[in-house]
Amino acid sequence: MWNFKREEQLVLIILLCAFVAGLGIKLKGGIPEVPPSPSRILEVKIAGAVKKPGLYRLPENSSIGDLIRMAKGTLPWADLSSLDLTAPLSSDIVYIPEGKLNLNQASVEDLTFLPGIGPELARRIVRYREEKGGFDNLSQLKDVAGIGEVRFAKIKNKLTLK
Repeated sequence: MWNFKREEQLVLIILLCAFVAGLGIKLKGGIPEVPPSPSRILEVKIAGAVKKPGLYRLPENSSIGDLIRMAKGTLPWADLSSLDLTAPLSSDIVYIPEGKLNLNQASVEDLTFLPGIGPELARRIVRYREEKGGFDNLSQLKDVAGIGEVRFAKIKNKLTLK
């Protein structure tokens, strides 16, 4: 009855598919809307005992913990006891308080975050601690090869023995 050429059959099939697709969308209630993006982006500065202090952009419902994760975490001597990490951000500056790093328990990695202490010097500190059975006072740290008065002055306020 209908003698369509191959090109006409192809056009007819495409139109029929488009019609069926449109009908399906109409029956489903239309094209779904994309959920809106967060209503506001906050710019929050983080400082103190974090690995990457700076200015970060986060959705307005983000928590202090989210901000710390963006800043690559806290330094080993951070004092988080006064912070609720699940609390939503409520200011444009967050300061992570600094506590003290226990010299008799710190790992090599922990020690490398101290100013002027690289991996090799950190290993020497741990080796000294293991050989001597721990530090009795902070000034013993100057007995470790590579730690003089200047380097000791930079780190002594970040350390504790308990």
